[in-house]
Amino acid sequence: MTPVDRTCKSPSARRDARSGYTLHGQRFDDPYAWMEQLDAPETQAWISEQEALTQSVLHALPGREALREAVTRSARHARRSPPIAAGPGGREFLWQAEARDDKLKLLLRRHEGAPLETLLDPNTWASNEVLVFAVPSPDGAFVAFGKAVGSAHGALIHVLEVSTGRLLPDRPRGTSHASVAWRPDASGFFYAANPDPGEVPTGEEAHWNAVYEHRLGSGAPARRVFGDDHEKEYWCTVKVSECGRFAVLAKWDYVHANVITLLRLADDARIPVATAMTSLNQVQVIGESLLIHTDLDAPRGRLCTAPLTAPTQWRTLIPESEHTLQTVAGVGGRLYAVYSRAASHHVRIHAEDGTWLRDLKLPALGAVNRNEGEGIVSGVSGPWRGDEVWVNFMSYVQAPSVYRYDYDADLLTPYHVPDVGLDASEYVTEQVWYPSLDGTRVSMFLVHRKDLPRDGQWPVRLSGYGGFNISVEPRFTSLQAAWLKWGGVLAFANVRGGGEYGRAWHEAALKTRRQNAFDDFIAAARWLVSEGYTVPARLASRGNSNGGLLVAVTAMQAPASFGAVFCRAPTLDMLRFPSFGYLSSATVEYGSPEDPVEGAYLAGYSPYHNVRAGLRYPRMAFVAALNDRTAPPHDPLKMVARLQAEGTQGGPFLLLPLRDSGHGGGTTLTALIEQDVDELCFYCGALGVSPG
Repeated sequence: MTPVDRTCKSPSARRDARSGYTLHGQRFDDPYAWMEQLDAPETQAWISEQEALTQSVLHALPGREALREAVTRSARHARRSPPIAAGPGGREFLWQAEARDDKLKLLLRRHEGAPLETLLDPNTWASNEVLVFAVPSPDGAFVAFGKAVGSAHGALIHVLEVSTGRLLPDRPRGTSHASVAWRPDASGFFYAANPDPGEVPTGEEAHWNAVYEHRLGSGAPARRVFGDDHEKEYWCTVKVSECGRFAVLAKWDYVHANVITLLRLADDARIPVATAMTSLNQVQVIGESLLIHTDLDAPRGRLCTAPLTAPTQWRTLIPESEHTLQTVAGVGGRLYAVYSRAASHHVRIHAEDGTWLRDLKLPALGAVNRNEGEGIVSGVSGPWRGDEVWVNFMSYVQAPSVYRYDYDADLLTPYHVPDVGLDASEYVTEQVWYPSLDGTRVSMFLVHRKDLPRDGQWPVRLSGYGGFNISVEPRFTSLQAAWLKWGGVLAFANVRGGGEYGRAWHEAALKTRRQNAFDDFIAAARWLVSEGYTVPARLASRGNSNGGLLVAVTAMQAPASFGAVFCRAPTLDMLRFPSFGYLSSATVEYGSPEDPVEGAYLAGYSPYHNVRAGLRYPRMAFVAALNDRTAPPHDPLKMVARLQAEGTQGGPFLLLPLRDSGHGGGTTLTALIEQDVDELCFYCGALGVSPG
């Protein structure tokens, strides 16, 4: 008998048999729609009852303190960023935190050799306040920083005067500020934002994202400089070129394609670069030319160039290859191309004319790039006119680290490699390939101790994502480190829908092809069993966001393949998702419930609509980030209520509400550690693992 016991008594939820709707001639009941009112007393009372039950189960596990110690050891370490040069005399800014800090701080070094000063310390703010970004002006006189409450979304810009430490009275227009880029003379900055309430029809405040320009001290509303007047779902980003002559404006169709326009700052002239919403493009201005990384006519990516005098006449510099070209950064007069080769990163260095020079040898199998709001961001950085080259790196057993690269010496030197109490030499990362239902070969990473006996009883946590062109690549987390220390095994399936193998791999699970991602994930679980790694009772699936949808669907479709399921911040009602905030934009990925064909397909796999009373579902935990602005925080509530009422053959089905967390997690490191401990306790209790 494990602490996550099938016999635990769940609080009942009111079932409204009259609630529902008709779609394309078919009736769909929605008995727990009342839970969408999160602030209603009835909803809050039910959440509290579920939370008490879940915590009583998770706190009953012997060894919880040992798990907390293991997570804390890997989570609490010093964090450092490369310096950000801004201003005369060697002035530079740095992100930094000590092991005791709950949040990263922004530090200042006023001149070369000067001591570091703390400029922004969110550790002194309220625990639920988050420093989302901080961007120094080119002269180092100001910092535009974003503060959010309860999550990393919904930030509002404030402006700090560096010399005095005072906040300027400027309040830029709009909401959910992001993507700040200063004018070269520091007279103001561009940023992306949603409109203020009242500027658009009620209910559309999460749409009509645009780029604005705010002038310091003007008192006038920021002017809207870029956006779309017809498609409310597009979102925007902005950068200012290193030379200071152009703002690079991008308009995105979710993560599938974008349009790029240059704004010449001297006269506000618009220069089209990528004019059609048919490909993903990233643009960098180098002298009188443009570097254009694109998947136009190249599903795995290529690098083009074009003169500023003819910016739409592209010529290929680095052609498409068998590997996926994720990013290209012009640094130190050379081109650093980061490739995904079978879902891990490799860096190739090219001359300005595209000639290959050499490969940059990384410390191990791992990842350089990262996914952010502006798409995939290169982990190689530095100025074009300069000799500093910075390389970010992490692996499954190495925390995010920073290296300096000396091209002349071909030497990668550690700048900051955190001590997380994990000896990488004791673990192995292997990549295996397995067949999916239709015969497609899918790759998967397995990470475990080298001395772990192959006894067919490994406790395995299987993760995946399968959507939005987002790749599953080597990433470090303190939870994973703790799981490995206790003899657990990590498995990461590169299922279709991700970007590991280019545009075709993503499109293979788009809209009415989504089942391919589910089949790939189920096949991964069954392969781990058939090859003698584990048994279903010792296999947990884990997914976050779209990955949460993945593990929920596969649990509904193949419940006998999993012993436990941990589903975090998911979208689970696939017929109602467009009604939540910005998620109407996600119809380009999932399809639209309003379309007769796509709607029927969505209904066929929507977890909330496919609970079957006669099936024995695995033990499942659903995590609801109550401040989530990306996925509906009420979906996990509705799903748990339905499973508890109808899935009586299996379970238990637990709800873990996160009250001060958004889509990405808690607002403090302390909160994140506690979330990790809860997750590990669920795995240990559900799979019969004894910590220690």
